[in-house]
Formats: sequence, structure tokens, C-alpha cells
Amino acid sequence: MRRLIVFCFALVLSAAPIWTFAQQDGKPTETATHYYRLSFSIQEVGETGKVTNSRAYATSIATGPGPTAQIRTGDKVPMVTDNKGEVQYVDVGVSIDCIHAQEVDGKFSVQITADISNTTKGTAPSAPPLIRANRWSATVLVPTAKPTIIFSSDNLQDKGKLQVELTATRID
Repeated sequence: MRRLIVFCFALVLSAAPIWTFAQQDGKPTETATHYYRLSFSIQEVGETGKVTNSRAYATSIATGPGPTAQIRTGDKVPMVTDNKGEVQYVDVGVSIDCIHAQEVDGKFSVQITADISNTTKGTAPSAPPLIRANRWSATVLVPTAKPTIIFSSDNLQDKGKLQVELTATRID
């Protein structure tokens, strides 16, 4: 009986290094940080399907859970809030937020929130301007160095649409 216990103990001790090695292999490996240039194109597409207006924005981001990138551009538009002439300023323009960039099977993934707004004439000559707004939020997966439409929506006032194109290019 004593020999059996010693044999079992020796067997367990001899297997311990293999078990420890197997546990180390199961740990997630840290991936290297890479840097990407994000080029956004905001495109207004007319009723015929052709781009009628395009604006370009660019930023950089590193892969990993912490780095973020933001783009902000626009105007503060005065809006009369009551019949006493009180004015409140409303932000109108482009806001793009990017977080959680990572590489996935040779492609680029990032969580993006895009908020695009502009003013247009009111329905009557004396009416205040209307603010048209589009807001999208999603995690996208795009091939690197290839322009890809990531967001699109129809215009409410006509048969055109607004779309956001992203090109993610690795820069390191």
C-alpha cells in the first residue's frame, strides 16, 4: 500500500511540469500595438446616384482597448427659442468618435459613432432654419487600405442619401 501511494505521488509530481506548461499555453498572448490612419469621406449622393458633395476628415488611432480618436468640426448656429428673442446656440457639423481599434484576421475593426448635422432653409421665408441630423453607431470591420462605405441613410427631403466612407491604412 505504501509503495502504491509513493508511486501515485511520484506520478503526480512528474506530470506537474507538463500541466503547468499547458496552462501557460492557454493564456492569451498580448498583441503588438499598431497605428492606423483613418480617412473618412462624408458623401452626399444625389437622386441619380452620383456624389454631389464630399468632405474629407482624417485622424490616427492605435490598436488596443484604451486609445481613442475624435474628430470635431462645425458651427454654432443661433436659434431663437421664444417670442422674446432669446437665442440659444446649437452645434451643427461633424463629430466622429473612434474607440476599441483592433486587428481581426488581417482586417481592421473599430467602434465608430458618427454624428452629422447641417442647417437648411425653413418651410417659410420667415421660419427658422431646420437642422437635419444623421447619427450612426456601430462596430465595423473593414479591409485595410480599401475605401468602404460603413454608414448610409436616405435623405428625408429627396431621393438622395448621405454616406460615410472609411479607409483604414496601417502606418507602422
